[in-house]
Parts: sequence; structure tokens; C-alpha cells
Amino acid sequence: IHGFFHIPVDHLTATGVLCQHFLNAGLADSVLVAPDAGEVKDAGRYAKRLDIPLAIVDKRRYGDDEQARAIHVIGTVKGKHALIVDDEVATAGTLVETARILLEHGALDVTAGVVHPVLSGPAPERLRGSAIKRLVVTDSIPIPKERWCDKIEVLSVAGLFAEAIGRIHDGR
Repeated sequence: IHGFFHIPVDHLTATGVLCQHFLNAGLADSVLVAPDAGEVKDAGRYAKRLDIPLAIVDKRRYGDDEQARAIHVIGTVKGKHALIVDDEVATAGTLVETARILLEHGALDVTAGVVHPVLSGPAPERLRGSAIKRLVVTDSIPIPKERWCDKIEVLSVAGLFAEAIGRIHDGR
């Protein structure tokens, strides 16, 4: 990301905030799930930090529409609490589709951890009607009242920003 700017840039990541939350909540019999091949590298980092196995959902697009369909799960999710991680949730189509196939493959329940809660278009309705038990997000983007869903839990990234500002100010 640094290459896109002609000024000094610090790339901040909320991985630590999300991981600490899930570690505190307990991860017995859990599996970390990458919702598609594009998220495997990041999901692998989460799985390593959380010390839980990794599974991957094979998602494919058919035809000219934007709808992707989850067709296979790579890894073991049967009898496990599935934890999906992603960088953002826009329309929630990927999360809902991923949750569906995980439950079909025997996952006990599904929780998602997402950094940026864009929650555009049909996202609130999709989340309300989905099998996702809980959606843990950060406050990197404010969630308008009309987009709120009772399944959402918001974590603060204020400490992350404060630490970065302090380090910049002090030259650390």
C-alpha cells in the first residue's frame, strides 16, 4: 500500500484488535475460514495468531452476474465453531453464502470478524435473515442506525490509532 503514496504512510491493521477479542472469547473447537481464495493469505495470518486450523471456501461466479456461489469447503469444519474473517462487508453476500455452505458441511455455528462494516444495499436484511450468529466489526466506519443489526458487535480501533499517532509524534 505504501507504493500508492508520495508521502510517508503507516499501514495500520486491525488484526490484533480482532484476534485479541476472539482469544478472550475462547476458541475451543474452532476453525478459521477464508471466504474465498483471495482472503487465504490474510486468513492464514489470523489462524496462526489464534492457533486454530484454517479452512477455505471455494467460491465461483457463473454467467455475467455478480452472484458468487460457494461450491466446496477445503478443510474440516464439521463439529467446529466457524470463524470467518474478511477485510470488509459490503452487501454481505459473501458472508451469508459462506455461512450457508459451512453449516451444510457440519459447522456448529458461524461467527464473522470484519474490519470495515460498509453494510451497503441489502446487507442489513441479509444479515438478519442469515445463519451468522454474530458479526464482529471495528468502528473504522460508523454504522448508521438504519443499517444496524442486533447480530453486530463493534470493537474500537481508537487505541490502535492513538498508538500510531504517539509513535509518529515521538519518532518511534
